[in-house]
Amino acid sequence: MDSSNSNGASQRLLDLAQRLRLYKPPPFPEDILDQIMEEKGDKVVSEVSYTKSATPIAQNTAKIGYKRAAVLICIFEGDAGDLRVILTKRSSKLSTYSGQVALPGGKAEEGDKDDGDTAKREAMEEIGLDPELVDVVTVLEPFFSKYLMRVVPVIGILHDKKAFKPVLNPAEVEAVFDAPLEMFLKDEKRSQKKMQCMGENYLIHLFDYEIEHKKFLIWGLTAGILIRAASVVYQRPPAFMEQNPKFKLPRDLTIRDIRGEVRNVKWCNKGMGSNSTETGGIHNSPSSSNDLITKSKLTVLKKNKRAAVLICVFEGGDGNLRVFLTQRASSLSTHSGEVSLPGGKREEGDADDVQTALREAKEEIGLDPSLVSYGVTIIPVVGVLSDKDAFSPILNSTEVEAIFDVPLEMFLKNDNRRAEEREWMGEKHLVHYFDYEDGNNKYVIWAITAAILIRAATLLLQRPPAFLEQRPKIWGGMTENGI
Repeated sequence: MDSSNSNGASQRLLDLAQRLRLYKPPPFPEDILDQIMEEKGDKVVSEVSYTKSATPIAQNTAKIGYKRAAVLICIFEGDAGDLRVILTKRSSKLSTYSGQVALPGGKAEEGDKDDGDTAKREAMEEIGLDPELVDVVTVLEPFFSKYLMRVVPVIGILHDKKAFKPVLNPAEVEAVFDAPLEMFLKDEKRSQKKMQCMGENYLIHLFDYEIEHKKFLIWGLTAGILIRAASVVYQRPPAFMEQNPKFKLPRDLTIRDIRGEVRNVKWCNKGMGSNSTETGGIHNSPSSSNDLITKSKLTVLKKNKRAAVLICVFEGGDGNLRVFLTQRASSLSTHSGEVSLPGGKREEGDADDVQTALREAKEEIGLDPSLVSYGVTIIPVVGVLSDKDAFSPILNSTEVEAIFDVPLEMFLKNDNRRAEEREWMGEKHLVHYFDYEDGNNKYVIWAITAAILIRAATLLLQRPPAFLEQRPKIWGGMTENGI
């Protein structure tokens, strides 16, 4: 580890640095996989030990099919004698996590010798923090992002805070500030949101913080990492229930899975947005996505989970094709209050996706399956409601808050539409948002629901949308075999 620039440091920081050098993060499934491969005589990466620490900093070599990144938890002693950490507010011009609070850091580059190198280089590029001022003392266990990014938190000590003169890169950073590290163990000015991952509940923590009349919200990845860092530094758990998601390895994991010969990977659904991949943060668990990710070489999934949604098309009073949508109940733990298509998970008695979609529509909005005829199955099931007047909606209040219909053609038009560029699996794609008003009610139809309806409208109206769709390549076409 680094031992640079400890001259003039307070005894407290020197003692802290010495103690943290002895810290060893708990084993992570990735490390277990390495051990398995070594036992099989197929070692992927060599470990490098450092004499000044019991914690190895992993080398940036190719392991499994994810990208690597590191963030810097830069700790210094404040004027009041408290331990503080440097944070940034990301530029509002960035395509991902724009305007959100983050730790300095970013993707590993070819010249980086280890995660400490990555974190310090990125901090230099983002906020002008001279690497010579930072004494890297340990790393924490890795966190995983929704983009399959492996993020290693690197703890560094800034012994001379006055020597740090921030120089912000405006393309990446809007502001730099510091916060007391201990606040991430306290229950003050903290809220939480319940999420679900791989069938298990967990919590996302949100911390409100104000400094120099500026207000910041620290949550998601940043909050999760700082809770963990504070627990290690102060050697005590938080004053609230942390409830992290559990990382599970399937029983039948093999070396062939690791090498990518088994390619079906489904990560957990965090429940933020309408079937969306946006979480506003990264967590120490598999990433969030409802889509099948086939580029990863690590299989961590619950197998054979299937779902279907019903695109129920009928002829409106003006002769145009319309489709039913629902607003999900605000009491639901996932996608609460969001617009979606009727549908849900396949159950044991369902013969096929059509039966799943029709059964779910019956349960959610009281749509009699006998009223719906179908001719196309694209996993989202396209059904035709020949007699609209025969359908009298009966809403299941535990699942659905409202039902409404929209013109199908609107999903091919550029009116009331906006798009946001995202990056996923190293490729850029667009997320589409459609604003729709029904009486006094306003709705936003976006993410996977919007994508499905763009595809359905293209198929049924036999023309492409009037805008650039730019879907993730991994989606391919929607077929009987999946997205």
